[in-house]
Amino acid sequence: MAGISIAVFKLTIAIFLAVVHTALAAPTPPPFNWGSISSSEKLSWHKCYNDFQCTKLKVPLNYSSPISKANSASIAILRRQANVSSRSKEYKGPILFNPGGPGESGVDQVLRIGEQMSTILGEFDLVGFDPRGIARSTPKASYFNDVQRAAFTPLSGLSITNQTDEGVGRTWAGAQILGKLAGEHGKGFLEHLTTPNSARDMRSILKAYGRDKLQYWGISYGSVLGATYAAMFPDKVERMVIDGVADADDYFSGSGAIDLVDAEKVMESFYTGCAKAGPENCPFHASDAETIRSNLEALYEKLRTQPVPVVTSDAITIIDHAFVRVAVWTALHYPFDLFKPLSAGLAALAAGDGSIMFSLFGAPPAELFCDAKAHTDDYVFEGTFTLVCNDYVPFSNDINDSKKALEEMAKVSQFADTWAQLRIGCSGWPKIPRNDFRGPWTGNTSHPILLIGNTADPATPLVSAKKMSSGFPNSVLLTQNSFGHTSMVEPSTCTYKVVREYFTTGALPAPGTVCEPDFDTPFRPDDAAKQTRRALSVEDDQIREVASQLSANFAKRRHLSPLSIGL
Repeated sequence: MAGISIAVFKLTIAIFLAVVHTALAAPTPPPFNWGSISSSEKLSWHKCYNDFQCTKLKVPLNYSSPISKANSASIAILRRQANVSSRSKEYKGPILFNPGGPGESGVDQVLRIGEQMSTILGEFDLVGFDPRGIARSTPKASYFNDVQRAAFTPLSGLSITNQTDEGVGRTWAGAQILGKLAGEHGKGFLEHLTTPNSARDMRSILKAYGRDKLQYWGISYGSVLGATYAAMFPDKVERMVIDGVADADDYFSGSGAIDLVDAEKVMESFYTGCAKAGPENCPFHASDAETIRSNLEALYEKLRTQPVPVVTSDAITIIDHAFVRVAVWTALHYPFDLFKPLSAGLAALAAGDGSIMFSLFGAPPAELFCDAKAHTDDYVFEGTFTLVCNDYVPFSNDINDSKKALEEMAKVSQFADTWAQLRIGCSGWPKIPRNDFRGPWTGNTSHPILLIGNTADPATPLVSAKKMSSGFPNSVLLTQNSFGHTSMVEPSTCTYKVVREYFTTGALPAPGTVCEPDFDTPFRPDDAAKQTRRALSVEDDQIREVASQLSANFAKRRHLSPLSIGL
């Protein structure tokens, strides 16, 4: 593989420093002690995080029985209030958000993007909630102590499959440990942490809000939750946007192969975009896309036998083949924000410097706390596995079935090694009742649904959005002509105007509508605003600025642990 020039190497450092500066400039809200508020069957709001309000709602753990001391769960909820009074004629009620995962925190999402979203949807309360079992909601799907989790994560094989001499066996073995601990520590509540029950929780939130019909924006896995709600309560939908739409049938089956059908298209866009951008905007540049592909594949192979050590003031690590595979997979989700810095990291790595890749994609420095409750509200990876393993059909514990699952997925995409861990990770899951709602995901909703899909999405392909739309009469699919996971990852003034109009008036775009992104390429120069597709009005320019901020903030939702890279 060809080396890189000193000039290009300096450019990689400049790009990296610009990315870090942007990340560090984002304000961090003050902490809030969720333990200071009690769970109640009413929404008792408390001021939190400066401009937000927080509460905990008590709901049945098992909806077949009423709430009792032994049958209750607590859902953590945060809202950014509308910019008009709730008594105003302009007030339009709450919009509930789910950011996907499965297992992502809706509280954290609204904290990240609430300010920008209120610019677009100011007449609405913006409401994020942690789904049952996740983060601040209890009982929590947490089966390790901090020391066990730190030791288990790098050894388990649940972050990437088939990367060691044991092959699938390491992932399968990690799944057995995870399943055993889930069975031991989840007694009494494990089976109730499911998507259908989260849909019922949204009904409970609405009732406590004094509302009858749902206004909802679900992203990625949030599209599965939204579609499940719409199928279970079709007459209780006021507005519903599902973005980055997963095939609910495929999700509940645990297959996962269809999710990857567009992943290669997004990878190809990195090669072609880098070749077109030139070395000034893509430090991993080569004269043509095929050479860039070959260079990356050569780097992968080199790292199998010659990983790169990294030592910083607060961390040490080794950048190996598996690390870079997960880094590239992560970047496919967020091309607009990560393709250019990824190219800088790859170029530096090819020259023997792994510090940029580690800073972009590595785990944060370990923090030690004397307070045992310091991490109580944190995301933990077993929340993701709890939701998917409870939702999926039960799998055989035979390791050969796990091998076959990976083989089938690999026929679709080279990134099966980063995706199959969800399926294989459930191979040791304890046996639980699975007699809850499992489709069909169809329904004549009381208001038509708006679905959004990108031209090429590495985890929720456009074909899935088309299929899901067919199950809900009068729904409309809006296509955004961009690459990456969900429309939110690349700014599109057109898309946000459609979404605003839909939530505000209920109007849907014409069938077949395609929205263009605001920028021509992820490998954009520093003065990217000068190379937008078209001149914008003052109002549209404001929306474009907000859309750019949303894209950057939404990309921060990614956890640095690859265990969380799901839907």
